[in-house]
Amino acid sequence: MSALTPPSTTPTFVWNSLTLELKERTVQLMAQLAFNRIADQSGWFTKEPDHVQPIQQPKNPV
Repeated sequence: MSALTPPSTTPTFVWNSLTLELKERTVQLMAQLAFNRIADQSGWFTKEPDHVQPIQQPKNPV
């Protein structure tokens, strides 16, 4: 194996080495990605109702 070729790492090995917190965060991110993909494909997510006003974020949150 050359110095430029990384050793093969299986997804199972990586998953098993993650902490519970990182596993939970990963599942949350995957769910969010799936939701965004479905919502984007349907056009539902990009259509904002006329009666909804944008949320104003504070400039300097405390």
